[in-house]
Parts: sequence; C-alpha cells; structure tokens
Amino acid sequence: MVKLLLLPLALLLSQCNGANQTHQNQPEQMENQELPQQTKLTKAQEQQTPIEQGISGQVLWVSGNQMPSPDAPPSKGRGVQRTIHIYQLTNANQAKTTAGVFHTNIQTTLIAQVLTDADGHFAVNLEPGIYSLFTEEEKGLFASIFDGEMNINPVEVQQEQVTDIKIAVNYQAAY
Repeated sequence: MVKLLLLPLALLLSQCNGANQTHQNQPEQMENQELPQQTKLTKAQEQQTPIEQGISGQVLWVSGNQMPSPDAPPSKGRGVQRTIHIYQLTNANQAKTTAGVFHTNIQTTLIAQVLTDADGHFAVNLEPGIYSLFTEEEKGLFASIFDGEMNINPVEVQQEQVTDIKIAVNYQAAY
C-alpha cells in the first residue's frame, strides 16, 4: 500500500524537477540568440554586480490620477520588470513617433539591451558617451523625455562614473 502511494509522489517530483530544469535553461537559450555581443540581454543576476562606468537605476510604472491633492499625494510609482533598449543618441527625426511617446523605426545603432529585475533595478556597463534609453512596451519603445534639441531621453555616461537614473513609464498616468 505504501509503495502505491509513493509512486504518484515520485512521478510528481520528477515532473517538477523537469519543469525546473527547463526554466533554468531559458536564460541560457536567450543568451545564445543571434544578437551581437553588446546587444545581448543582461540577466538580472549579473546586474547586481557593481559597475564602474555606465548607467544604473530603476524603471517605475506610474498610472492613474497624478494631480496634486492634499488628501492623496501623487504616486511615486512601483518598480516593474522591463527590457531597456539603449541606442546611440537619437533625435526625434531619427525615429517614427506615435502618441508622442512610442517610438519605432529608430535609425541609430542599438548599443545594448538590459532586462531589469522584478523591482525594475538595472545596471549596465557602457563607454563614455550620450545615449537614448527606451523601455519596451506593447505599443513600441517608450520614452517621454526630450531635451531642447529634440533628442529622445538622453543620458550621459562620463569616464569612470555611473549615471543613476529613474525611468517613469507613465503613459497611463494623468497629470
């Protein structure tokens, strides 16, 4: 009788172990895609390693009514997992923009892609320069900040420094 009860338990454990092995292999399969070395997605575990030069920060989801009110302060957002696309500095005339914040057909070079952790934290090593950062959303690559020359979400990396940023994904927020 005991052997009959252990058999289903053994089968269940072997299936769970097999599912776990499949899940563990997924990041490895993603790394082996045909992307250039510098554009491979960075695993969240690798992002915890301190960097000496590049960009680090957090992606925050902000939605709903953000109007100032004495009864309810505006939300600071919550960290969310996203893929960040880092391009050479991109001007508005080098991409197709819809709804003012979603970008496609970007004409500059993709430098790297970084997958944030579940709380939106990321870090990526980069050479000194100015880059445009976008988050991957269903409607396209999101960026809502432009400088005075219409460069899209510019972020500067200086020699031997880490630029700390917060990216607010706020296309569903009302201000």
